[in-house]
Amino acid sequence: MQREVLHVKSISKRFSNVQAIKDISFSVEQGDIFAFLGPNGAGKTTTLRILLDIIKADTGQIQWSLNGSANQLPQAAEIGYLPEERGLYLDIPIIKSLIYLASIRGMDKYEAKKAAMEWLEKLELADRAKEKLQVLSKGNQQKIQFIASILHKPAFAILDEPFSGLDPLNQEIFIDFIKEINKQGTTILLSAHQMQLVEKTAHKIFLINKGEVLYNGSLNGIYETYGNKPIIELNFKSGLNLDALNAIGAVEDMEISDHHLVKLTFRQNTDMKLILADLAKLEGVFELSSHKPSLHDIYLNLVKSHSI
Repeated sequence: MQREVLHVKSISKRFSNVQAIKDISFSVEQGDIFAFLGPNGAGKTTTLRILLDIIKADTGQIQWSLNGSANQLPQAAEIGYLPEERGLYLDIPIIKSLIYLASIRGMDKYEAKKAAMEWLEKLELADRAKEKLQVLSKGNQQKIQFIASILHKPAFAILDEPFSGLDPLNQEIFIDFIKEINKQGTTILLSAHQMQLVEKTAHKIFLINKGEVLYNGSLNGIYETYGNKPIIELNFKSGLNLDALNAIGAVEDMEISDHHLVKLTFRQNTDMKLILADLAKLEGVFELSSHKPSLHDIYLNLVKSHSI
């Protein structure tokens, strides 16, 4: 049985007239890759800052147990943090910055330099180790920020938007690196907007909107609970006939991409034989495809339903 390393119980936080988070609870077990999801303004960053003791919750409890004994906040050496906003020194050589940040987290400077160069080599930036961060592209700056957050081999890493600024190829490479450090013993709390990347990375999902919990459980569990709503995409030769589409029964959500493409999400346990018969009557359809909801689809439907 996995050991619980973080337990959050009923925390709430209000800023003036805004209830940022409301009575949320979750736990993270050792070895998890725990995805913390929600739209902008959902309360994710507020929660992460509370976990790191940057701000205080109004109510509730947070219990860390990284080293086997309960404490209010782990030591600096036990935590890695990749903030959404970059926080590295722009005018200091990259290697010096990485060594300094690792050393204040308890890492020997010689070992820090060795490990930093190994990571720079992996990320194809070893030849730029003596350059200043400000001359790098946004994507390469994100790579350096990532190295800084995990160089000291923390027991727990909070990665806030780790894929930000990366092209698709480097996003996939980052997935491999996140899995690699997880296998080496780092428990990960991951916040990201790219649902297709979260699907490939996370074991567990925690979804909030407007400061309230919408889902807390395994990745498989969210598919089992919300993934049985059939989705059909229709591509029309000419413009859409909205009256005809609105007349189709059991449609829970209609997403129109342009004047020719529409995605219909149907209610659970819909008899698709009857629906297909109705769809066959639509004029101008030249392509039809169906699939089960992805995490992206489920995420959008849950957030939309909660926002109504």
